[in-house]
Amino acid sequence: MPDKLRRIAALARLLVLDGLRRHALLGLIALALAAEAGGLLFFDFISRDIGRAASDFVISVAWLTGFIFLFFHAVQVMALDEERRVIYSLIARPISRGEYVLGVFAGLAFLLLLLNLLLGGIGFGTLAIIKGLVKPVYFEQLSVGAFLLAWGGMFAMQLMLLSVILLFSGLVRGNFPVLLVSLSFYAICSGLPVVRESVAQKLAESNSQAGMAKFLAGLTSVFPDFARLDFKNFITVEEALPSLNLLATGFGLAAAYTVLALWLAATIYQRRDLQ
Repeated sequence: MPDKLRRIAALARLLVLDGLRRHALLGLIALALAAEAGGLLFFDFISRDIGRAASDFVISVAWLTGFIFLFFHAVQVMALDEERRVIYSLIARPISRGEYVLGVFAGLAFLLLLLNLLLGGIGFGTLAIIKGLVKPVYFEQLSVGAFLLAWGGMFAMQLMLLSVILLFSGLVRGNFPVLLVSLSFYAICSGLPVVRESVAQKLAESNSQAGMAKFLAGLTSVFPDFARLDFKNFITVEEALPSLNLLATGFGLAAAYTVLALWLAATIYQRRDLQ
């Protein structure tokens, strides 16, 4: 076991160094800084509830930045491409394909964590500046605990997407197909709750729609509802945070989904013909 962990850690370290060498984080941090600097200039145009608007803006900038990292840098690193022979040497002995999957996930997850830590510091600083510039009636409170919870939920969502992208990289060959499939997966996850709610409002009309509602609810096990990990509305309002049981359920399901996706990815890589 220690030898396996050392090999996984070594591969993860290579991916972290490669990401830093390519300035994968530097450009994204610059983009986030530019966006939030623009937010500091335009928040005066918001007539009321500046705190909620500012927190939504900061979380949205962070999510967009992580989205770019996942669907461009991570896809490029994971995808099997005929023109890139690096993956063949990485999967060759003495590292197994299962160790390769875990090493790639660990390396990219560490880069993603580093990105979120930097963005979290910038985002909280931006909110603190805005709160200091406006009257308390427009920005009632800034909860550190709720901010950390919201950022933790967003990071959990990003890890789920990262594991799914790694799974798709074993099923589909090439950067662009993996990108399209991953974007389609995210679009379904985002749109499925809206469809499910629309069908639920018409349950009384026919039994077939009731069956459809159960089918759509079952699809949540494949296409998770990311709204369960969205806690940004608690950052600037005086409301009690969700119960510990609810938080444990949400984060536990996210962790289980991530582990299952990694297990499936490792299984597929074990059986995949890379030639």
